[in-house]
This record gives sequence, structure tokens and C-alpha cells, in this order.
Amino acid sequence: MSKAIESGLAKAISTVLKPLVRVLIRNEVSVAAFEELARQAYVDVAYRHFAIPKRKTTYSRVAVLTGLSRKEVVRLAKLREQPEPPVKSNPNRAVRVINGWLQDAEFLDGHRKPRILPLQGEVGSFAALVARYSGDITLGAVLDELERLGIVARPDKLSVSLLSMGYIPADDELEKVRIMSLCTADLLATAVHNLDHRDEDARFQRQISFHNISDEVASEFKQLTNDRSTELLQELNQFLSSRKTLSTESGVANNRVGLGIYYIENEFHTEENDDA
Repeated sequence: MSKAIESGLAKAISTVLKPLVRVLIRNEVSVAAFEELARQAYVDVAYRHFAIPKRKTTYSRVAVLTGLSRKEVVRLAKLREQPEPPVKSNPNRAVRVINGWLQDAEFLDGHRKPRILPLQGEVGSFAALVARYSGDITLGAVLDELERLGIVARPDKLSVSLLSMGYIPADDELEKVRIMSLCTADLLATAVHNLDHRDEDARFQRQISFHNISDEVASEFKQLTNDRSTELLQELNQFLSSRKTLSTESGVANNRVGLGIYYIENEFHTEENDDA
């Protein structure tokens, strides 16, 4: 590795880690605990992505790849073989209701967009939607939660409209962390893929950002990105959901595909050393 690559990679790692370290410190995850996770990740990646075809990956090879001692590799490899303890998570019924509203033809208009639903009725109503997708949770409980989070609106007392296609429970920190990990891992996986492949095989990865933007313009831009991004994601969601059955019927369907969009906003300032 050249000095330039080594220096650039070190800077990139530091940049990527800093937002994550904020989460770790806030949740009292120590450097020692993080180091153990990093060691486990090194060993896991060495086994998964750097194996020589038709040859068994030995402890010694993993030690060479990772810089860990052979003894340490043996310890971590044994941990890797142990099943991870399951994380208790109850499927959120509100998520099912929203997904049903976005995908079920009964609740879509002629352009496959979510209709404004009458509150009551046996077919095509919010009551029918909740009954189909929420299990035994009552209409009132689902409606109150979605209204509280600004996911739905009430144009009048007899109808309900969908305002947002996304749902993250406000008080579910574990779910927020899970979503953060999935989104970050997907973005990094795309970036790493593009490092390893030529333009014709690259995955879509684009970004715009401007400095010296006023608070007023930043607020307008945030609203614009929310509106346009929601429209695009809703269109793509409907595209895939309408073709999922065709994919299954046509044969093997092992691909996970999607598109992630994120909003950028931060203040630039000169950092001061508290000890200075």
C-alpha cells in the first residue's frame, strides 16, 4: 500500500467512524468493547470475503490477513461459530398497516397511489385496512398512533389520508439503531462495490451538497427533499411490490434490491481544543 493510499484510507476511516462513535459514547460503549467488535468483524470478513476458492481457510491465513495472533483468531473463530442470541422484537402493526396501504390495490387509486380512505366501511376503508393488517389492534389505537406521529391526517371526521410512507416508533431506540445499521451498511456496501468495479458495473451513488446556505434556504431545501424523495420512493416501492409475484413465478429470486435516500445538514465551525 502506498503512503498516499494509507493516509487517505486512515482519513476516510476517521470520517466514517466519528458519527458512529457519537452513538457509542452516548450509549456507554467503551473503546475496549468497540475493539472487541472490530476484532470479530475482521475475522468474520476474512472468512467470508477473502477465502481462496476450493481451499479451507486456516487460522494462520486469517492471522496473516488481519494482523491478529493465531491464538486470538482461534478464540474469535470459536465465537463466530456460536449462534447469536435472538433480539426480542415485536413486529409493529402500524408498519404493516402503512405497507398495506402502499401496496394493496384495494387501497390505491388508478395511478397506484394511496387513496384517501373513508374511516368506516367493509371494503376500501381505513377500518378494512386496519382489520386486514393490524391483527387484533383496534382501529382507534392504530389511528391515534399514526396521527400522533404525523403519518396520517384527517381531512374530515369521516376520512383518513396518508402523509408519509415511513414509520419509526418514536420511543423504540432499538428499532432506530437497527435501521441506522442497515442504512449505513447498505451505503458502505455500495461505495465498496464501486471501488472494486468499473463504471459499467458500478451501482448508482450520487450526492449534492453546498456550503454557506442560510437557515431559510436550508429549511426550504429540507422540505423539497422530503416531498420529492417521498414521491420517488413511493413510486419505486409500488414498482417492486407489483412485480414481486412475477419474480417468484419466473424462477429463482435471490436478489435484494432497493434505493436509499438521506438528507444532509451540518454546521461547519472551527474545532477548539479544550486543553489549549
